[in-house]
Amino acid sequence: MSNWWWDAQDPLSARATIVPVICASHKIRLTNFSGDQHAWRLNLTIGNNRKHIHRTPKPRGTILLGLIPCPPEGAKNIVEAWQNTVGPGLSQLRHFDITGPSLKRDCADGFQRQCHPHFAAWVSDHPNQGMAAQVAYGSCPSCDIPKGAPKGHSIFQPLDNSRDQHIYSELLEDNIIDALHTLGVGPIRNQFWKIPLCNVDQL
Repeated sequence: MSNWWWDAQDPLSARATIVPVICASHKIRLTNFSGDQHAWRLNLTIGNNRKHIHRTPKPRGTILLGLIPCPPEGAKNIVEAWQNTVGPGLSQLRHFDITGPSLKRDCADGFQRQCHPHFAAWVSDHPNQGMAAQVAYGSCPSCDIPKGAPKGHSIFQPLDNSRDQHIYSELLEDNIIDALHTLGVGPIRNQFWKIPLCNVDQL
């Protein structure tokens, strides 16, 4: 994240800073007395916090945005339901851009700076990362390695622009489902596209 942060910081003035917004999600069991009732926790923190703030619960360096209900076993359209729930939870991030209005905040060094919140990372396990990138189960959200291929596969390739938002949107509008399946992505609109400068494949 550090290189990305410096690159994003370059066009800003000396009294402005990026506020990297980091979200995390994982599946939890709600209670031992409710059978298979699970939910996905949705947590949020920022990259500007100091280490001792992140490591202790009392200062609330990480906050709980909400619990996303898990559909029952065997349910269809799980990814679509997850996307439609996460989208409203992160809707406020759609209004922030490094080229747009900023928030004036007091910083730890005593100065006031113009802060630009920017969605930077999604921390989760592989199945949840796949739902965020909207790829088929077992596929890699960051590269074109074939589904089920062993580690160190010889034809590994970094992800090109085949899953680019604009190409993806055109295929959706033209209802070319076979092409989407070839790319290993689902035929629904990704909620993360609405967040400025958010590249889902690199979260």
